[in-house]
Amino acid sequence: MLGSMGIQIGGTVVPGGPPQQQATLAALALRSGHVVPLHELMSAVWGEAAPGSAVMILRTYVWRLRKILESGGCDPQVLASVNDGYRLAVPPASVDAFRVEQLAADAARAREAGRHDEGAALLAEAVALWRGEPLAGVPGPFAEQQRSRLSELRVQLLEERFALDLLLGRHTQVIPELTAFIGEQPLRERPYGFLMRALYAAGRQGDALAVFGTAREVLAAELGLDPGPELRTLHQRILAGDDELVTPAPAPATSPSIREEAAGAAGPSSPLRPAQLPADIADFSGRAGTLSALCEALADRGRTALAVATVSGMGGIGKSALALRVAHRVKEEFPDGQLYADLRGTGADAADPGAVLASFLSALGVPRQEVPGSVEDRARLFRTVLDGRRVLLLLDDARDTAQVKPLLPGAVHCAVVVTSRAHLSGVPSGTHVQLAEFSPAEALSLLRHIVGAHRVDREEAAAVALVGACAHLPLAVRIVAARLAARPGWTVAYLLARLADERRRLSELRADDLAVSAVFELGYRQLTARQAMVFRSLAPVAWPSIGLPAAAAALGLGEPETETLLEALVDAALLESPEAGRYRYHELGRDFALHLPRPDTDAPGEADFAVERRLLHHLLRMAAEAFQRMVPGDSVHSTISVVTAEPGEHRLATLAQARAWVVAEFDCAVHAVQLLVARGDSAEPDLLTVAADMLVALSSFGQDIPYGRMALTARALARVSAQHGNHHAAGRAHFICGNAALQATQLAQARADSQLAAEACRRAGDRAILQQAYNDLGVIAQFEQRYDDAAEHFDQALALARELGHRSGGLTTTLNAALARIRGGRADEALPACDEALSALREMADHHGIAHALCVRGQALHELDRLPEALADYAQCLEVCEAERIPGRRAQALYRYAETLRVLGRVEPALDAAGRAVAYFRTVPDRDRDRGYALLIHARISAGAGHDEQALAHSREALEVFTRAGLPEAAQARLLVDATGVMAVQGRGVRPTPA
Repeated sequence: MLGSMGIQIGGTVVPGGPPQQQATLAALALRSGHVVPLHELMSAVWGEAAPGSAVMILRTYVWRLRKILESGGCDPQVLASVNDGYRLAVPPASVDAFRVEQLAADAARAREAGRHDEGAALLAEAVALWRGEPLAGVPGPFAEQQRSRLSELRVQLLEERFALDLLLGRHTQVIPELTAFIGEQPLRERPYGFLMRALYAAGRQGDALAVFGTAREVLAAELGLDPGPELRTLHQRILAGDDELVTPAPAPATSPSIREEAAGAAGPSSPLRPAQLPADIADFSGRAGTLSALCEALADRGRTALAVATVSGMGGIGKSALALRVAHRVKEEFPDGQLYADLRGTGADAADPGAVLASFLSALGVPRQEVPGSVEDRARLFRTVLDGRRVLLLLDDARDTAQVKPLLPGAVHCAVVVTSRAHLSGVPSGTHVQLAEFSPAEALSLLRHIVGAHRVDREEAAAVALVGACAHLPLAVRIVAARLAARPGWTVAYLLARLADERRRLSELRADDLAVSAVFELGYRQLTARQAMVFRSLAPVAWPSIGLPAAAAALGLGEPETETLLEALVDAALLESPEAGRYRYHELGRDFALHLPRPDTDAPGEADFAVERRLLHHLLRMAAEAFQRMVPGDSVHSTISVVTAEPGEHRLATLAQARAWVVAEFDCAVHAVQLLVARGDSAEPDLLTVAADMLVALSSFGQDIPYGRMALTARALARVSAQHGNHHAAGRAHFICGNAALQATQLAQARADSQLAAEACRRAGDRAILQQAYNDLGVIAQFEQRYDDAAEHFDQALALARELGHRSGGLTTTLNAALARIRGGRADEALPACDEALSALREMADHHGIAHALCVRGQALHELDRLPEALADYAQCLEVCEAERIPGRRAQALYRYAETLRVLGRVEPALDAAGRAVAYFRTVPDRDRDRGYALLIHARISAGAGHDEQALAHSREALEVFTRAGLPEAAQARLLVDATGVMAVQGRGVRPTPA
């Protein structure tokens, strides 16, 4: 295992076969003596990507492995089929990974007994078993996990051997090896301390101090951190010439036997009842449902297994407070006492399980001299002592599963509460809680508890904003509450104003020994250099979240490596993963990351520039591909400045996938443009073009995204682009602003922006967007009932479409021109154009265009009094919209359908269709014109049906909408208001008054 996989038979090493066969052998060997079910083998070899024939492949691998073993004279039952799995039965010492662990345990016992020479020799023997990278070349999640574990084990064993060498006075001999080890592991602080001690003891004080300087430089450059307190203290001791640093090793001590330990613990004369829980938190607030569920699980007397409840979540989320409240609530169920340990899992000096067990055993009455030396023996004795007793354990701030497992009792009537930033999947937990931020109500409740209800209620709006500025993080809320409580003269609004500047928000979230930044720093210190780089680099761009492909592109890494790094950050509770393949920062975690110092090797801001540049290019590539799915054949696609394709491109095989990508990455994309715009004069002109092209590509999904918000960003982009003289980007940004204003029926703004777009596009020679700007100017003129101007603009747009060979754009313009003719009373001229466009769009399979053409054709048929045919077209339009998920066009067709039904006298279905259209447009912003039309038509139908009150209400709402939008249709609405108002008054006059 500790190098290339192989099976040693006699004196010959036989290869383990193909890579996946080696992965199968690794999974069986590292669970030697245990049955490994087939589903676990599949997961170990392939993860979630197991092929359909995985079972047959595994059986073949096992058959081959069995043949190899039998050829070496092994019993066939060494690798046996057991139920739905396999068991490899070999002695632990025959697996080098197990041999290493046994040697490590023997070395630990030798050290505990004071036999340092023996311990160092055992560790040297263990380290010598490595022949290279563990499980080299073996694929699969299990092998990767074991590779990481065994590599880390080697590093730990080396560090332990260095420690023993120093205790034995081998200062000079260990210096070369320590120097090489630090070169291999430059971010581990402990080896620097070893080397400083060795050099100092060898009489090289100056060199020892130089090592500290090197450590400080490396940690600052790679992690942005100073050396930890242990290394700083050692530095001071060397400066002071501390003679104790060269004290010889203590004399060996005698270790008691396991039999004596068990006998001493089997029945202490008067068992102690420990009560180690810290005091409960008086102002605990919130988490009522979670608190109740945890208490119920721990106090269940009918359980048949040890009750273990794990609470995980980011730092400052309130894990310890909740666990402590739970423990105090249920402690009466455990009459034999409560044990508590702070495992310090987020610190540099995590608690050793052996030391914790020694403390627990002492608290339970075991004499200190009878506590065994090894962790395994202490754990066995601990379980023996607790057998038959009801004891509650609270293990706070656990690092990982390995730290927790030795501390678990075996007694079914005991219970354990564990808190950890990471989800401890290896701990057999019956109840797991992943804590999230407080709800706004819970955050306010905590603020009231600490500050006083009268102060909070007096400034309720400011208080709501204050806990929002704390991102509802319990620790942050507690800190601001403590500051307010300590300063009666401060108002809530004053503290809120201090938090408003995000650059100083973290410095404000500090009170006495409480600090939000310290919570994040503890997690950050545990990261590798690569993980720290990712945490820093993505913080500016991953807002509000980012997908895995976008993150990989921004970092310039492959997706598998990026996923590994991001998942490590999730495990460290520095990132959240709301869904598979998507990542986000906690708001305060982002603040922390943004204020971390960058490595000295980076030019100021250059690393951030590079991340933003790569991300924008990736987003443009994907947006261009999505655009092609939404509007196939549109000539605008050929004008988008996409750079060389990246690996894995062309992922958006369908329109549904394109739509899903746009919805998922829209916020991140707009934020990327905002970051670029914020650079102002230092923004790269080429990136302004990239940003403008990306927004144009996204604009085709206007009904799926908050188009108005994108337009705000486009307006800022237009301003900066104009300052740089980039007419291409400015024209495209102005076009988006005009198009958004048009969709919101803000006609004056739409006209101004579209004219600016047309002017900039003419300067840039951007005929593709110029055509669309002319088209929008035609629609605006049509809305304003300037039909001659509309026709002129549509003719300009159509001429450009034909020059560009833009068939779909030309067809859209043709339909817009047809609509202008219908509104101008020339429906007979419009119908042939609709027929021609519909035929072409069907040939292109452009479903959005087909829906549009059917809706316009229905209006032409309605005006020509061919009402049944109009209904048929509207019905077809509705079918297309339902199938292709085009909700806006569907709602337009519904109110047009309703109007035709009204003329035919079919009141009930007309009311239903118009009602559904009104309901939709009331929920969609920036569609005032459509909303007004839907209301006006519903009011007409209601009036004809005698529903005068409803007709009056809807006609008044339509009047308000049209008037606010400055549309001429306000005159029609006013006439209807007057008419329905008279009818409603008359109706009220003849109706009997209720008794």
